[in-house]
Amino acid sequence: MEHKSSNSAILDVVIENKDISNILKDNKDNDRSSLCSNSTLENSLVQSPSLESFSTLPDTEILSELNVDENSDLCVKVDNPQKHLDTLETYITFRITTRVARIEFSDNEYVVRRRYNEFAWLRQKLVECHPFCIVPPLPGKHTLIGQLDRYSKDFIIVRMKLLNTFMTRIAQHPILSCNEHFKIFITSNQSDFTLHRKHRSHSTNKIIMTNDTVSTRSTIKNRHIEFEKMKDYLIILAEKLISIEKISSRINKERHDFVIELQGFYPIFTNWSVSEPELAIILHNISSAIEKSTYAQSAMISSYSNTVGNPIREFIMYIDVVKDTVHKRETYQHVYETSLEELTKKRTEKDQLLAVQNISSNAGGFSLWKQPSCDEKLEKLGVHIPQLVKKVEMNQDNLECANESLRSDIERWQQEKQKCLKKILLDFVNKQIEFYEKSVSAWEAVASELTVQNISLRSTKK
Repeated sequence: MEHKSSNSAILDVVIENKDISNILKDNKDNDRSSLCSNSTLENSLVQSPSLESFSTLPDTEILSELNVDENSDLCVKVDNPQKHLDTLETYITFRITTRVARIEFSDNEYVVRRRYNEFAWLRQKLVECHPFCIVPPLPGKHTLIGQLDRYSKDFIIVRMKLLNTFMTRIAQHPILSCNEHFKIFITSNQSDFTLHRKHRSHSTNKIIMTNDTVSTRSTIKNRHIEFEKMKDYLIILAEKLISIEKISSRINKERHDFVIELQGFYPIFTNWSVSEPELAIILHNISSAIEKSTYAQSAMISSYSNTVGNPIREFIMYIDVVKDTVHKRETYQHVYETSLEELTKKRTEKDQLLAVQNISSNAGGFSLWKQPSCDEKLEKLGVHIPQLVKKVEMNQDNLECANESLRSDIERWQQEKQKCLKKILLDFVNKQIEFYEKSVSAWEAVASELTVQNISLRSTKK
């Protein structure tokens, strides 16, 4: 009886384990099918991020770094990088989470995955559709170090934060955030997005910069004082930021060399304290103070890239974008001035022909072979001049629209510039203060010990 019950129990366990195995298998199959159906990138092997390889960007860090209003009607976050191993290439995708409260969106939240090339496509489309809006820059495709190790944790984290900055700036822009390409970018699944990219959509606002147009920038006569001052300011600002970055980089390198020397310096005091029992406590404290000061300086050195180096270089790229946008406005001005000169030339030609015709009629004689030629020219000018008038008016309207659009975007950029540069400088100052506080705290222990030793010596003498 006991044997039967034992067998029955074993059988129940086997059946239960089998059921559990089937359940787990079913769940695994469901997960796989769900992954296949919801995967944004087909035919690729996804390596999930780990703490050792990549990292996410917390909401609190985004809001504090980028001054994002979490109550905004459009909030975009880029995080969760994943490595994909395809048959022909290896690449990284980033998760884009969008929370939106606008009537033109059907849902309140979207989650998609995009790779760097697709971010570059989005920026190109925004530039084509809105040539006089300051479209934020993308992080560089790679640096020399990044090219050698494009899949390292540090490189991916820096790119992720810069892509997050790019998307946040677009989401905060009143015109760019309403662009149809941007909406598709943050809402469509991968298959729909791929189809949209293949579809050739021509923008009516697209500017074609020919070599002739570029070479004639210097021939612009009536230069706009406001934008000329802005160009000069951008050049000076970029030069100052480049100088700051070069000087701070050199100082950081010198500190790095100094830390290497200090790392071999404080063990000397530790070994010395062994052979000097009377001075052992003081020498040990000095060694500890040098060690703590070294660690504090190493922390400041390691934070340089995120605090000063990368932010300054990224903002210099932002300045270059503003420069390019101002140059595009000059293209419109050149087109307007060229059409105006042509209209003036044709009107002058018409006046000259009319003057010749009047002189001939007043003289009472005329040549039969000259008169038809003059009349034909006047007839052609009578048709051509009204067309030129419409062309000049259209070019003037385009130039005024470009001026207004660029003027409002520059004002918006100036406000963002103040926030960004203020943050860079404050972060730099705070890191310096943090280092000096730690160093002073480390040496205060040495000073207090010396004070105690002096007091004990004085008491011994008395």
